Amino acid sequence: MNLSKFDNKLVKIIDTEDTVFEGYAVFNDKEYNYHEYGRNEDSLQILNIMFYESYIKSVEGIKEFSDKYGNLEELICDNDLDFAIDALDYDNKIHNERIKLYLKDNIDKFKDKELINKIINN
Repeated sequence: MNLSKFDNKLVKIIDTEDTVFEGYAVFNDKEYNYHEYGRNEDSLQILNIMFYESYIKSVEGIKEFSDKYGNLEELICDNDLDFAIDALDYDNKIHNERIKLYLKDNIDKFKDKELINKIINN
């Protein structure tokens, strides 16, 4: 699989568990991943989520997102709010809006509603 052709592209990734993720990907080669993360494998990174080649069932370029937010935003936000705040530091306006919309629509899932409101309104 030639992941490098998806560098800086909007992609749809289906992982080995058939979960679909959409977002703007950055290609990381195996040398970089080995140096930074101790993993000698190519990957695509969307915000702070790494998709290693061995966990990618398929990947394709897409022209637009399929919905207002998706599994990527859910994974980022439901994992830990600090993880969501880290994702927002990537300063990608489109992804930031998708994360904030996910938090707004799902605010009842979270205990710290005051923090969610700060994130949404920031």
